[in-house]
Amino acid sequence: MKAVFSALALAALSVSALSVSATAQNLSKPDSEFKGTANNKAWHATVKRTDRGHIIGNPDAKSHLIVFTSYACEGCHTFAFRGDPELDYALIAPGLLSVEIRQRINHPVDMPMSLLSRCGAPEKFKVNHAMFMRYQPKWQERWENAGAFARQAWSRDTHAARSGLSNTLRLNEMMDRRRGYSQMDLQRCLTDRTAIATLRANSAADTTEFGLPGGKLGFAVPHFVLDGELLEGVNSWAELYPILANRFKPEPEADFQFQ
Repeated sequence: MKAVFSALALAALSVSALSVSATAQNLSKPDSEFKGTANNKAWHATVKRTDRGHIIGNPDAKSHLIVFTSYACEGCHTFAFRGDPELDYALIAPGLLSVEIRQRINHPVDMPMSLLSRCGAPEKFKVNHAMFMRYQPKWQERWENAGAFARQAWSRDTHAARSGLSNTLRLNEMMDRRRGYSQMDLQRCLTDRTAIATLRANSAADTTEFGLPGGKLGFAVPHFVLDGELLEGVNSWAELYPILANRFKPEPEADFQFQ
């Protein structure tokens, strides 16, 4: 059976999650998973920097999802379109789930994009990250058109290589025109040695701690850790959706017996 999950499906879950609090109060179910969510703040705009990434949503949410992603990862690009909006609407906004984005460093674009996405205040990260992830087809076209010599030069671990890549792929232009960064800000972030070392160390630490696969296939898809457990074989929204739907499904309403 082909697994297809639409925004409507999770939206229905969201409606249940947001409306069930009143029912929970009326039915006197104090332990209901969804009790009181209707009046909570909208958490999807809350972003904080962590030791290894950025957490989006309620830091005290009962469940925590880590998403390991690479900007050259085609499966991550697909997840950004299909999974991110539904997670935002149904689970992050009402405070039920927090999502932590952790960047893996593999392709030459990963370091400059990671540096630019985290440039400035932590609350800017979410939109920066989404912009680069959705921009993937455009920069891939420019990457291929640049030729083998340029691609080889960009693979070097130098500021000149990162700066040249960022300019040719128009990353700086996007950050300037769409996000309001100055060229001085962008150059400062691209040359931040502490951030470069941190991103490398974090990527290696996550790979070791969770046993994340490497190689071409390992970096072609996102990987997920839910409440500390690696979801093996789960590398897409279609595979993640039923797990989250089961975790957050509303409790059945109590049966009433009238005397």
